[in-house]
Amino acid sequence: MQLRARCIALLLAAGLSAAALDAHAEPSEGGAAAAESLFQEARKLMEAKRYSEACPKLVASQKIAPAVGTLLNLADCYERNGQLASAWARFHEAIALAQRLGRADREKTARERADKLEPRLIKLTIVSQDKDADVKLDGNVLDAAALGTPVPVDPGKHTIDASAKGKKTFSTTVDVSDRSRSPSVEIPALDPDPEATKASNKEGSSGSSGSSGESHSGEEQSSGPSTQRIVSYVALGLGAVGVGIGAVFGLRTSSIWADAQTHCTGIECDRTGVTLATDAKNAGTVSTISFIAGGALLAGGAVLYFTSPSGSSKPASSSGKREVPATREAPVRVGVGVGSVMLQGRF
Repeated sequence: MQLRARCIALLLAAGLSAAALDAHAEPSEGGAAAAESLFQEARKLMEAKRYSEACPKLVASQKIAPAVGTLLNLADCYERNGQLASAWARFHEAIALAQRLGRADREKTARERADKLEPRLIKLTIVSQDKDADVKLDGNVLDAAALGTPVPVDPGKHTIDASAKGKKTFSTTVDVSDRSRSPSVEIPALDPDPEATKASNKEGSSGSSGSSGESHSGEEQSSGPSTQRIVSYVALGLGAVGVGIGAVFGLRTSSIWADAQTHCTGIECDRTGVTLATDAKNAGTVSTISFIAGGALLAGGAVLYFTSPSGSSKPASSSGKREVPATREAPVRVGVGVGSVMLQGRF
């Protein structure tokens, strides 16, 4: 059923998202050293006012070892380089991270800087006359809800693409600057693409012919394990991994927190103590998410396994034609996204 398929998708997404978080929450000692080196080099470049060289190094440092201080420096670098929308976005990221870490001072600093930037932002509004079009801004897909809403952008050229099945792609470039802080682009109704329509019709005809030939085959067909049974194996495997990761990071949290206490006196901690405390919080978060996701995957996998149909075969009828059931199992569609896998179909 559709509901069961959606449950599978949510379970798999939870497991893979937890795995993706593991990859970024705990940098290795070598990774931490590289992040610090990139940060120090970026600071020197900023002092020399070489912001276009400094900003990418701060991005790399933040990717290796996320930290509120690095985000604040990156936002400051973007602002000094004239990339106000990017700076504003990073200040808001710093606000969210500071809230999670309980750093009220950093949160206040980031919020004040973001509020000061707000009136200076250039906001681009994109409107589409074709409701079915998929719209991209600089290669990034825009949600339909973002259309018609002013979106902060940095000064310079921006590419807008719109596409839809059976229609010609629309593409345009807009050059925004401080001279106009509220530019807008209107995407017209997309023109039909005759070539795409012909290709679609050809594929449909080919599929119909193949189905007709198959329906007259008198051979017996046997099915292997059902799709649901296969998905249950995947869910159970990911669930076991999730629980294992949760246990490992639970032990790591206790170890790191104990190390952090040796660098703190009362509520005051040195730089190493602050870093270790942050690492302990990150490890604790990973442990919690992994346990929850792993448990959900194990439970979901068990349900899917015990409710899945067994393999069966359909012999040929007395007339020599294979019997075709009145209803057929819909195809399973697999979609891959960032840190997630989506399965949709009927089981």
